Amino acid sequence: MSYVQTNHDEAYIGQPIQMTVSVYSSTWFTSGIDVGNIQVEGALTVFFRSVTNSRTINNKKFAGVDFIYNVFPTEEGSISIPELEIHVESPKEGGYQGIKHVLHTKPKTISVKGVPMGYNPNNWLVSSNLTIHENWNPNVKQVKVGDVLQRSISRTASGTLGEFIPAVVWDSVSGVSIYPKRPSVNTNKTKTYVSASQTEAANYLFEKEGKVTLPRIEFMYWNYNNNRFYKKYIDSVTIDVAPNPDLSMLASAKRELEAETAAVPEEDQPFLILGLPVKTFIKYLIFGLIGLFLVYKFIRWAIRFGTKRYKAYRASEAYAFKKLKREINHNHQFAVLNALKVWLLKLNPEIPSMDGFIKRYGNDDLLLQYNQLERRMLQDGKSSYNASAFKKGLVSARTAYLNHLKLKPEASQTKDVKSKWLNPTISKNRF
Repeated sequence: MSYVQTNHDEAYIGQPIQMTVSVYSSTWFTSGIDVGNIQVEGALTVFFRSVTNSRTINNKKFAGVDFIYNVFPTEEGSISIPELEIHVESPKEGGYQGIKHVLHTKPKTISVKGVPMGYNPNNWLVSSNLTIHENWNPNVKQVKVGDVLQRSISRTASGTLGEFIPAVVWDSVSGVSIYPKRPSVNTNKTKTYVSASQTEAANYLFEKEGKVTLPRIEFMYWNYNNNRFYKKYIDSVTIDVAPNPDLSMLASAKRELEAETAAVPEEDQPFLILGLPVKTFIKYLIFGLIGLFLVYKFIRWAIRFGTKRYKAYRASEAYAFKKLKREINHNHQFAVLNALKVWLLKLNPEIPSMDGFIKRYGNDDLLLQYNQLERRMLQDGKSSYNASAFKKGLVSARTAYLNHLKLKPEASQTKDVKSKWLNPTISKNRF
């Protein structure tokens, strides 16, 4: 059997909740128990230790192991300890050979309370105890204009993690420029206990002579052992700032401190690729590669589709008629007659001759121009052939034929062609 227990069903943000994952067998475990990596959304989970245990249920003894964790909620609302899948190996009762089993625990929900009204969320801390230590370097008793003093504040909080210790709020003080330094944070864990320490420092540059009073700093924490709020303070400090005839050192110190504050140690800088975090860069790279692949596939399809359409167009009647009109414009009789033959075959292979096509869909003037074209071919250019009138007549005849096809979709019109063309044998020897 396996189950999960917690010592609280309700907690504040940052309050440690002891979670115990128990696994028991009526025989024994022949190999180590794999609880897996327990992750709770909206909380930080810290493993402490495992403890062997035994219990009696219905006069039957069970041997088991308790895995003890601390769960620290990070957001208001509720958190859910998910169903855990635990892999164990134990023999049957009376047996000796280990058999693998997969156990499942039931999920558990814990209500998380936010920071109580009247308390600053930026100064909120849950701890069983808080100690504070302040240090000045050098001594605050001998200060003159342009001097830089480093003030450090160290806090140690029991029963919490370094992530939950709030930052020190450095108050602005007239006549003093304050330059905070990067904090040092540590979490210390034993098998039974966890604590965190944080040391923050700031450089104080004194710019004016006279008395300077630094206000007291307040720290608050809620003790989860006795459910009480506590406040601790660093008392205010009054410093006598003596005059300094060499004010050039003030400007120099100010420049150095500004440069130090602006600089981020290289080891602390996030690793960037083209100005982007690694995860963001990889995400954009994957999207970009997918986009390029889709563009590549589309271009290939477009080329194949365009090539197919272009080949179909080059083989079409419309393209043949376009070439025919171009040859008529050039006024080369042989090329025109050859283009006429190609176009008529594209238009309808069942049409027996150009004469028959013109007599059915053209007019007398088109027939006259066609006959003049043939005479010009035979009589070495001596005829009254008019290329412009011939092209215009062809366009009109073609339009009439296409309109006829729309009225009769069967389009082949084989019977109609064979039975209704006038004098089909007259042009047998013409193209």
